[in-house]
Amino acid sequence: MNILYTESSSNIGGQELQSLLQLETLKKQGHSVLLACREKSRISVEAEKRKIDIVFIPFRNSIHLSSVIKLLLVINSFKPDAVICHSGHDSNIVGLTRLITGRRRFQIIRQKTYLTQNTGTFSLNKLIDHIIVPGTAMKDDLESAGVHTPVTVIPPGFDFRKMRDESATPLPEHVQRWLAADHKTPVIAQVGMLRAEKGHEFMLKLLFKLKNEGRQFRWLIVGGGRDDNEMALLAMARSLGMENDILLTGFISPVSAVYKNASLLVMPSINEPFGMTVAEASAFSVPVIANQTGGIPDIIKNNQTGRLVPSHSSDEWIKALHDFFNRPGHYRSMADLAKSDVEKRFDISQTVFDIIKLCENKSAL
Repeated sequence: MNILYTESSSNIGGQELQSLLQLETLKKQGHSVLLACREKSRISVEAEKRKIDIVFIPFRNSIHLSSVIKLLLVINSFKPDAVICHSGHDSNIVGLTRLITGRRRFQIIRQKTYLTQNTGTFSLNKLIDHIIVPGTAMKDDLESAGVHTPVTVIPPGFDFRKMRDESATPLPEHVQRWLAADHKTPVIAQVGMLRAEKGHEFMLKLLFKLKNEGRQFRWLIVGGGRDDNEMALLAMARSLGMENDILLTGFISPVSAVYKNASLLVMPSINEPFGMTVAEASAFSVPVIANQTGGIPDIIKNNQTGRLVPSHSSDEWIKALHDFFNRPGHYRSMADLAKSDVEKRFDISQTVFDIIKLCENKSAL
């Protein structure tokens, strides 16, 4: 099959990396794949490293005429059987382009990985044929919001063998120096883009309280984001006297080596459609404490393969963190169970198989 992926985001996070892995896997299986994205975007840089063919589309907004024209040329040349979109702008541009042609020659599948406050039901109901979501909570939310386009749960997939191989990749030198400065103190890792909903400020306040209660740890924050978000977090850390306890690494790819150095992964996000880093850390037997929100309960079984905490509950988070320090063996045992569980359920081959089944579903046209 010919499968075109589109991505309008200029930044990169777990979901963009998932798209790249899907592209790689589809290509290995003999499908023709192409990525349409912004020039100089982070995903284009990663795609070039992985030898994925790229075409540049501006995707400046949802009705950008130049993007429609360029995409029309790409579609006429590549002749996709399906176009898999990730973000709102590119999804709408693809839908408009197909309307202009007047023929439904290809399916449009939206990988919806993020929920905004107001769900744009018009484009989801009128411009695309199928929606893929990473977890059951997001499927329920979309359907409750009035989306009647078919929604299928297909969890993100992982190439676990590749992840283990990539874990031997050296971390950036400044991260290596920071880790080498203290081998004995537990490293609490948080992996994800620096955005408000990821809960970095919430976690900083928790860790400040934990430190005042006598716990020793270091906090490793992995992920890119806007400079003002990073500066605000660092300023808050300095005001609390915590600047020597944390390291903001910026974007790291591959991230597998981080998990080899982590004692615990925390995910205090307000909402996570899936929680990819939870699955990734679990694959390396890293204990997990996370908010019981979004798709995270699809990955972690509370008090069996990790610890889930009610969202916004500082007291419950403090209890869970103390429990981790008091019972490290229990948390390592849960992490070992989580490793075998995620490797059974979230292999990339199964994810791509399910996506291909949707692409072959001609009844949507």
